[in-house]
Amino acid sequence: MNRQRPPGPLTVAELVHSGPLGRAHLVAAPHLDQQVTSVSLISDLAQARRCAPNTALVVHPAAAPGVWALESALRFAWERNASCVVAPSEISITDSTKQLAERLRVPLFTVDDPAEQALELAATIADTEAVRCRLTARCAVLLGERHRPQDIVAVINNEVPGVRVVLVTPDGHTLAGRAADNRPAGDPHQVRVPVPGPDGRPWAELVAYLATPSPSWVQTVETILKVARAPLAAAIAHSQLSSVRQAGKDRLLLEALLHGETTVPKDPPAVHSTAGRTDVAQIGREAGWRLDGTHVAVCLRPLEREICAPDAITPGIIAAWHEAFPQLPLVPMPRGWVTWFTGESAEPAPLADLIRRRLSGARIPISLATGIGQPATGLKGLRQSVAEADLAAEVASRSGESSVELYGELGPRVVLARLPLAEIADAALVLLADLAADPRTDVLVETLSVLLDCAGSTGQAASRLGVHRNTVLGRIERIRACGVDPDAPEQRLALHIACYALRSTRPSR
Repeated sequence: MNRQRPPGPLTVAELVHSGPLGRAHLVAAPHLDQQVTSVSLISDLAQARRCAPNTALVVHPAAAPGVWALESALRFAWERNASCVVAPSEISITDSTKQLAERLRVPLFTVDDPAEQALELAATIADTEAVRCRLTARCAVLLGERHRPQDIVAVINNEVPGVRVVLVTPDGHTLAGRAADNRPAGDPHQVRVPVPGPDGRPWAELVAYLATPSPSWVQTVETILKVARAPLAAAIAHSQLSSVRQAGKDRLLLEALLHGETTVPKDPPAVHSTAGRTDVAQIGREAGWRLDGTHVAVCLRPLEREICAPDAITPGIIAAWHEAFPQLPLVPMPRGWVTWFTGESAEPAPLADLIRRRLSGARIPISLATGIGQPATGLKGLRQSVAEADLAAEVASRSGESSVELYGELGPRVVLARLPLAEIADAALVLLADLAADPRTDVLVETLSVLLDCAGSTGQAASRLGVHRNTVLGRIERIRACGVDPDAPEQRLALHIACYALRSTRPSR
């Protein structure tokens, strides 16, 4: 800590948690956030009338021969804005006395030896740094023993008095602790400490809300939050490692199911727990996977323009998916992630709407395209639906935006999903070099593609393009002038595929 900064006063809550009031009996606990700047041991009630504000009022037995005197001391403490009242334990505290303390918002304690308590309080208040160093050390020990973000945040909330801490993501999502208040970043009652992830990049932020801020108390809270960063980074690293390990097991199991294997391969990596069992389908069922009934497979895939390492983003993708669909597995595969809906009510179109709604609000780190297969029954049907969803996701990933494609609506053009479009487009630029050099190349390629779609009908092509037929004829003449003959039967397939590749890759070229 910075010793050059003058220490701020302790609060009643700090004296309870880390100071001598922790050994006192707490009778009434309102307003423990009151600061304590001095201690006064009174042997006469008249002294209570003269105590300074923020004083811990310790009542000697001589000043409180009965409960009535204690209630008078409470009223004087309220009038003088005292921090708390400490009374001898030999006084029998009644319910009315407790209710009076709560109504006046004056914390009330009882101790066996008020004089000794007054000395300990005075010594503690004279060295506030020692109290806060003990608090920081205790938090450091407890934080090192916790292994989940929720438990780490709970330590701070339980141990640091007058402070409420939450762990939030950069977009404001609460990861641990109660939901954060909508306070501006510069609020004096707020302390923020960034928390890096295992890779050193910003991952989240610890936000502490202080009831009574002072420069030294803010510094103490900030120190404790910084101590918590290392355990939090370790906790998230462990969570991600566990997620990656489980995802790897799920992938091995699903690949075995999709490839039609019926038993676990000899000497396999640990796939869930295979002790005493070799039947792959049974292992899947025991893992909670629904393999019987009618299935509709769903494949998620990054858009082609996304540059990402699948292994690195898989934990985040799976976590976001489980927030949207807690009961459904999401299994990483070579080109994306696979899941499936099971039940007689599973229909592709309603599922597409449901997935759009749920994923639109999910905290997914990249843009995803979604493919949905056709309903199919049993394990064999699941294999077919997964293959269909994979093809549909391939089509969706080339659209340039987060879209959902249904295999049943794509028809034969789904076969085009497997074409190496980038390589074909490069070849097309060589083949159609004169056309590509034309100032209106985009319009001419679109016209040629639509003309081939319409089997050479200029009327249908004009209708689809929304132009007059004479405009289409003029464009065809310009295309011919570039050395391209759309009427040559032996060239139509190659030209059609070339135009498709050019149009599909144009936004990213």
